[in-house]
Formats: sequence, C-alpha cells, structure tokens
Amino acid sequence: LDDRDVILFPEKIAGKYWMLRRPLEWVGAEYGCEYPSIWISSADDLLGFRDAKLVAKQEFAWEADKIGANTPPIRTDHGWLTLYHAVGTDKFYRLGALLLDLNDPSIVRYRTRDWIMQPEEDYEINGYYRGCVFPCGKVVIGDTLYVYYGGADKYCAVATCKLNDLMDYLLMCPVE
Repeated sequence: LDDRDVILFPEKIAGKYWMLRRPLEWVGAEYGCEYPSIWISSADDLLGFRDAKLVAKQEFAWEADKIGANTPPIRTDHGWLTLYHAVGTDKFYRLGALLLDLNDPSIVRYRTRDWIMQPEEDYEINGYYRGCVFPCGKVVIGDTLYVYYGGADKYCAVATCKLNDLMDYLLMCPVE
C-alpha cells in the first residue's frame, strides 16, 4: 500500500490511537472517491491500523487533483484543528483546514471552502517542485499559530496567523 501523509493524533481518543492517511490506491467507485483523499483509522495499538474511513475528498475547484492531511491535529475547544493540502489544475499545492469532532475524529464538523494559503512568494513558486506550500509542523504560542512549511520543496519557511481568526473563519464553514 502506497500510504502517504500519515499523521498520528497527539493523544488517544476514546481509548484508541488515531491516524490520518492518504493511500494512493484507494481510488474509484468502490472507495467513494475519484482521486487520492484523506482517510482515518483507529487502533488499540500502534500496529493495528487496519480499518479506515473516508474523511475528506475533493469538493471545491481548488482541490481538483488530490488532497492529503498535514501536521498533527491540534485540540481546540471546537474540535481537532487539521490542516490539509490540495493540488489544483495548475498543479499548485494550496492549504485548507478541517475541524474534526473531538470525540469521534472521523466526523468533519467544519471545512474551509476556500484555500487559506497558496504559493505566492518566489521561494514558494520556484524550486524543486513549482508552486508548493507543504506544512510539516505547527504549534500555538500565545494566540498565534505558527505553521512550518516547505516552499517549492526547496526552502523551509514559517507562516503565522492569529489562531482565533482562523477558528472564526473555520466556524463559518459548517459541513452540511
């Protein structure tokens, strides 16, 4: 199984370990998605992630190709804050955000309809992979979210925003 974007949650939920993933082979009518998508698995131990559920697939124009999760989720009062990337028709990687249920993270409660970050600077556009912002870590310090990301697969960078601003925007995007 070509399993990419594998991300563990930072703590057990309901006594289980949880993992986001993007198996490249799980595509087609039998899987419910046309392109590689975000799946979630839970297990009693770190070796038993055998069952999986589709969590998010392409829904918006900026997500024309594949999507995948980025960075471990952060627990907030409203759910598990999760960043994800999507590849558009121009092959640029853009970022969105999900808010997963605190007690059952297989349920998406909120999802940004538009991207929240895209390649704009020269170091994000020109490099080994043209037009890519790809988060590798995030942390909250005070009221600021720091997102550490690769620019064009060549440079390391950090983007910041006020966590409350991102949460306010995300809470305006409930999943129907």
